Amino acid sequence: MATKPANQAAARAAALEADAEKYPDERADLLLEAAEAWRVAGQLDRARKLLAELIAAGGEDGCYARCDLAGIEFEAGADSEAYTELARLARDPDLGEGQCTLVAELLAERGDLPAALEWYDRAVARLTPEDLEALRGPDGWMQMSSVMVRARREVRRQLGLPADATDEIAPAAPAQQMAEPTGLPTTLDEAREHFESGRIPDQLRLLVFQRAERAEARRRWPDAYVDPDEEYFPAAERRWRGLADSGVPAIRVVPATVAGLSEFAERIGESPLDSAVKTRYARLAADQDTIVWPPARNDPCWCGSGIKYKKCCGRAGLGS
Repeated sequence: MATKPANQAAARAAALEADAEKYPDERADLLLEAAEAWRVAGQLDRARKLLAELIAAGGEDGCYARCDLAGIEFEAGADSEAYTELARLARDPDLGEGQCTLVAELLAERGDLPAALEWYDRAVARLTPEDLEALRGPDGWMQMSSVMVRARREVRRQLGLPADATDEIAPAAPAQQMAEPTGLPTTLDEAREHFESGRIPDQLRLLVFQRAERAEARRRWPDAYVDPDEEYFPAAERRWRGLADSGVPAIRVVPATVAGLSEFAERIGESPLDSAVKTRYARLAADQDTIVWPPARNDPCWCGSGIKYKKCCGRAGLGS
């Protein structure tokens, strides 16, 4: 008998497939999400069918589909089939840094470090001259490709290999002087102000409207929430990774609701758009009502999409 989570995942998958027919411009992304939902529902053949369709269409989305298909085969215990898919992917002319990094992470997670290093090397080989120039610059540690370079360096360390030239491409986070925090930052702007003044807080609490609530926030306060979701969530992910790399020991996401923030602001006689109000609202949240960032790769994404983190905002730093 199917469990409730499996039934919910199957319903979500069917809805995503229906949306893929309605919105042809978003078809590939929706089918990738649908395949993941079918996987969660335990219907691997349906997931394979959708991924095979995307693979046949080729291009960048086909490469992502082949990454996901390899993951499904590993999960099903069909390692030989998984490695066959990866061999095909390695020969795909549309293969990019992002797919290479996903595969490297998948293999490292499985403990196949030599193969993971091969895929990290493929990712490095796909960095453009502009990417390399940015990585070597003063803000190189904030470039998302630096996350991949550091992950590669860690795999090499675990393999007992000496540092090579690529290990030095991404500079370490700049040295920070610890100082007594004047308050716990709860927005990206406040976090930026802390860092610019040389302070590193013990913990960041970052107030976020998850996807459904952000749609409501944009409806109610359109001038305050102008960035589309496809820009906002990846940008937040990249910024948080930079903060974590710079030495922040803990980051917690505080999922806000429009109704809850508005009620709180009304109670204290202030505007829900005031950053000080958001700060107070976030500080009052109990730990059990927050999300530790980053989630585990297979946990639901912090953005509220219902998709695994590694398939959602966890992809933000992987490039294309």
